Amino acid sequence: MRYLVPKRSESTNRREYRLYQAARVLGRVSPFWLLQRIGAALGVLFLLVSKRRRTVLGNLKRVFPQRSRLDRLQIALRCAAHFGRISFDFIKWSQVAPETLTRKVRCDGIENLKAATAQGKGCFVLSAHFGHWEVASQWLALAGFPQGMVYRPLENPLMEAELARTRTRFGNWLIAKDGAGRGAIKAMRRSGVVDMLLDQKADLEHSEIVTFLGIPTPTTPSLAKLVLATGAAVVPLFSYPDGTGYRFRLDPPLGVEPGDTVVSLTQRYNDCVSREILARPHLWFWFHDRWTPRRRRSTGL
Repeated sequence: MRYLVPKRSESTNRREYRLYQAARVLGRVSPFWLLQRIGAALGVLFLLVSKRRRTVLGNLKRVFPQRSRLDRLQIALRCAAHFGRISFDFIKWSQVAPETLTRKVRCDGIENLKAATAQGKGCFVLSAHFGHWEVASQWLALAGFPQGMVYRPLENPLMEAELARTRTRFGNWLIAKDGAGRGAIKAMRRSGVVDMLLDQKADLEHSEIVTFLGIPTPTTPSLAKLVLATGAAVVPLFSYPDGTGYRFRLDPPLGVEPGDTVVSLTQRYNDCVSREILARPHLWFWFHDRWTPRRRRSTGL
């Protein structure tokens, strides 16, 4: 079994790659503030003209039914501007010198990650598609904490190769989502650090139904299963814009309590992420169709 994904044409892949190459040239010669403003404007334009607008506003209505349509629209516009910003400035982050990254990105709570890894059982960094998680992972690699990054490959192999080079240039390594459990356990055995983003859609067959943003939601139990199997710590990470740079926070580890199960731990992790999203909703990726369950279909293979 596998997910059925429509085959993309090579011409589409090449066209996207050419646009990316042009953006790289722009990123090389433009300051952060200009790229971020261009990206924010294009993000808002995308929201206004794209069919994804329905997904964004539908998600916001589901989570914030008590808010006015104007309030939800304002969150949607700020969200679009934010993700337009990080999409454009990530092109520049992928090219800057390490000194620029350490100067423009600040971390609070690094002692929590140091304490968690010092236990010798490895550590999971819990986060979401919130703020600028990619820049935070690069900063941590430079600070001596390279991570295994659980990811789902892009449909465009040309863009996937570029993104992989960017993610791994300071020592991080990639763990494909299919078979991520084995890769994560290998990392834990060498006291490694693994990033886990738990806010993506999960298939019904391998999910637990727990609350996310106040709504019963199929959620992957993979992190909870790995924690119970390895004894690794879980350190939450959340990032925010800070001028033309970013600031991120590492919270104290989320422990395992007597009587905890896969379901109770998965709920605790969802609660942690939900609190941050509800406090700053414009920094979460509302474009994602989170509440339509993904179903597996047999391909006959």
